[in-house]
Amino acid sequence: PRALALMYGGQAIAAAFAAPIGSYFGGLFGWREVFWALTPLVAANLVWHLVALPSLPARGQRGVGDMLDLLRRRYFLIGLIASMLSWGSAFTLFTYLRPFLEQVTGVGVTGLSILLLALGCAGFVGTWASGRFIKGDVSRLLRLPALVMGAVTAGLLVVGGWPVAAGLLLVVWGAMNTAMSVIWMTWMSQNAEDAPEAAGGLMVAAVQASILLGAVVGGLLLDHLSIQAVLIASVTLAVVAVLIVRDGRTLLKPR
Repeated sequence: PRALALMYGGQAIAAAFAAPIGSYFGGLFGWREVFWALTPLVAANLVWHLVALPSLPARGQRGVGDMLDLLRRRYFLIGLIASMLSWGSAFTLFTYLRPFLEQVTGVGVTGLSILLLALGCAGFVGTWASGRFIKGDVSRLLRLPALVMGAVTAGLLVVGGWPVAAGLLLVVWGAMNTAMSVIWMTWMSQNAEDAPEAAGGLMVAAVQASILLGAVVGGLLLDHLSIQAVLIASVTLAVVAVLIVRDGRTLLKPR
C-alpha cells in the first residue's frame, strides 16, 4: 500500500494544481489555448519517462490467455466489475463537476478554481492516509470509496447550492477519490499475485473504460436531461457497487 500511495501521490499532486490552474486560465484565454500550452509539457514528460524509467525483466511468456484465466476466476471478475462501477460513479460526477459548480453552486472562475484546488489538496491527503493506514486484508475497505463518494454526491444534490457546503463535500470526495486507487490496486496485488502483469493490464483497462463510459453517459444525460440527472446516475452506480462488494469477502482469492 505504501508503494502504491507513493506512486498515486504524484497523481494527487498533479490533480491539486492542474485542475484549478487549467480552469482559471481556460476562463481567461479559452480551453484550446490551455491545451496548446500543455503540449510541450507532455512532450517533456514523455522524454523523462524514456530516460528515467528502468526496463523490468519479463516474468516468462504472458499473453491474452493469462487475462482470460483471471476473468474465469469468479472473485476477480466480481471485483473487476465492482471497481469499474466505483470508478464509473466517480468520473460520471468528476467529468461534469464544472457545469454543476457553475450552474447549481453559482461560482465564477475564481471560485471554481478555489474549489478544485481544495478537492485536489484533499486528494493528496487521501493518498498519504491510505498509504499510512491501509494494512493487511483490504476486503473490509472495498465498499468504502463507492459508499462515501456516493453519499457525497447525494449530498451535493441536496446542499450543492451553497458554496461552503459544496466545498466541504468536495474535500471529502477528493480524499476518497485518490484513496480508492490505492485500495483497489492493493486488492489486486493481494489477490492476483500469480499474474500481476495480466491483472494490472485488466485493471488499467477497466479504469479507462469506466472513465470513458462515465463521461459518455454523463454527457448524454447533461445534453438531454439536466446536470442533476448526471449526479443521480453517479449515485446509482455507487449504490450498485456497494451492493456487489457487500463485506468484500466474496472478492478474496480462495486460500
